[in-house]
Amino acid sequence: MAEYYYFATTLPMLVMGRECPISYDEFMRSAKRYLSKKDYESLSSLSAVSFSSNPSSRVAREWKEFHDRIEELIVQERAAVLGFEGYGKSEGEDKALRERIHSIVNDMDPLEAEKAILSMYFDFLSSRAGGSPFSTETLMIYALKLQLMERAAAFSQEKGQAEFDRLYKEIETDIFR
Repeated sequence: MAEYYYFATTLPMLVMGRECPISYDEFMRSAKRYLSKKDYESLSSLSAVSFSSNPSSRVAREWKEFHDRIEELIVQERAAVLGFEGYGKSEGEDKALRERIHSIVNDMDPLEAEKAILSMYFDFLSSRAGGSPFSTETLMIYALKLQLMERAAAFSQEKGQAEFDRLYKEIETDIFR
């Protein structure tokens, strides 16, 4: 157990919107060194974007439920924008969450929207980190947050603009041939 304490105390603090202080790969290499095989396997099976059908840990279950709910609300909002019927509100839903998703989908450009959604995910995970700072569940939350931060850092307005310009020129060339 002393290894867990050492490992957890050496991890840098994660703040969304800032540069990742450690890569996910570095984190996992260290985790492999300090965690039991079973805990490492649980940790390495976690993903911020894909899920096993029946997660075994509490953190993984809560994460999957929240992620699925956000995705469902986004689909409903986008369907409403496009005028599709049949995407109604669910019973007992969180009105504040629905309003936040509505604002993200309708009032933001795609890059801002993606970053806002990633921030919602990050905040959700932060709210679950109240247990022991040395538990496997806390390390799972850390791993998920690190994945979210790396995804957010991968977005670049310059790269997006360059890709848009490339595609535009390609279309323009095809039209004027």
